[in-house]
Amino acid sequence: QANAESRMSKLYLDGTGLGPAAGACLAALLRTNRSLEVLNPSENPKLGDAAGAALAEALRANAETKLCTLQLDTTGLGPVAGASFAALLRSSRSLEKLNLGRNPQLGDAAGAALADALQANAES
Repeated sequence: QANAESRMSKLYLDGTGLGPAAGACLAALLRTNRSLEVLNPSENPKLGDAAGAALAEALRANAETKLCTLQLDTTGLGPVAGASFAALLRSSRSLEKLNLGRNPQLGDAAGAALADALQANAES
């Protein structure tokens, strides 16, 4: 696939009015991309919970991802995305920085799941 061989390493889309359709496209990209190291779609509150979950699931499915920084602050994430990111963090070896700030709908359950996932990752 062409995007798997892309030379692009950083993609900044913060504050660009992205919504759920763009989130689905980004998730499709992350499923196969092997060059992107930084993705920043932050400050796009309409991106939404389902798109956030799709991004996490795409990264989980891509064993060859090099993504080390994902900025998702103020993107309308909620508990579904929180659970998906917790699942990702249990096994991720490439992700070094994940910003989920200013997404108040994530809530306590997602916070606890993320903490548990980080602990599991550190022990594996």
